[in-house]
Amino acid sequence: MTAEASIVAGSKRAPIAAPRAAYFDDALHAWILSSYADVSSALYEPQLWPVAPDSAEAPSISDQQAQARVRRETLAALPNPRLVEWIGNASQLAHEIVLALPDSRPVDVLAEFVRPWSLALAVTITGAHSSDAPRLAALAEKVTRSTAAPEDSDLKEAAAAAETELAKQLSHSSQPMAGPAFIAISQTLPALIANGWHILFRHESEFERLRSDKTLMPKAVEELLRLGGLAGVVHRRALADVTIRDIHIARGQRVDLLVRAANHDPQQFPEPERFDPSRNLPGQFALGAGSHLCAAAALIRMAIDAATRTLVDHFTPVPQPAEVVWLGGSGFKWPERLFAQRRV
Repeated sequence: MTAEASIVAGSKRAPIAAPRAAYFDDALHAWILSSYADVSSALYEPQLWPVAPDSAEAPSISDQQAQARVRRETLAALPNPRLVEWIGNASQLAHEIVLALPDSRPVDVLAEFVRPWSLALAVTITGAHSSDAPRLAALAEKVTRSTAAPEDSDLKEAAAAAETELAKQLSHSSQPMAGPAFIAISQTLPALIANGWHILFRHESEFERLRSDKTLMPKAVEELLRLGGLAGVVHRRALADVTIRDIHIARGQRVDLLVRAANHDPQQFPEPERFDPSRNLPGQFALGAGSHLCAAAALIRMAIDAATRTLVDHFTPVPQPAEVVWLGGSGFKWPERLFAQRRV
């Protein structure tokens, strides 16, 4: 484990809270929603606006307008034909990276495949210079480490400086919010894939099933997102008095949505811990939902699909270390390493 990784390494991923009836937490001064039905209703309520975990009040009208404008610009910059072209090129690159890896030993598919591949995709999408990739990745990693471990004030200070420098280095990009986009593709995407594949590797029969039947891949991607989603909770503020099912939320009150708990709600997902690429149920919330669905959701789904197709075509899982090293903190965690044997 690298010295930098050890700063944010943990022994295990946070436990998943069991869904329960909605309630108001006096200590947090927030409504807590965790069942699939409650979280779904809240995510589709336009009067519940996304806020930061430490936000003390609802965003101003100007803030709301600015967020909505950035979202529109981001969606406009990610038309489907462009996504298809990017992912097509990325799929070819994935095969090239994999075929250059050894077949004489188990391969760390995160360090040797997913991370360099995701970095190359981030360079393509933001228009960064490939020669700058290592330096930009180091800056993006500092921001990600802070987001994953928000309780660490030292990481937060370093992340603020890194975010500023990253924006400066990518100021030439035509991509709206090029800095956050670079972070999301080069850092967040590998962490999300790592969590999903950590689950997939524990279901070897389903791994082989995906290899033989690629028509299952779209549903498999949804399962990887459901089980491997990074955010345990997302935060909202009520812009007006609203009713979520039978819960009356007053204007200005905070609402915490336990999306990981909702994604494991047994009322919605029978045997919720089981990876099942043939599930035919309504969607998961790893990327949000409704008007605040992640603007890059289509890109993320396509990228996970491409990477996972390459994985099942070219690798076979091998026994993993008994003690998984988890990176991150209270914000989110992901495994540092995953090993597989390249098929010849």
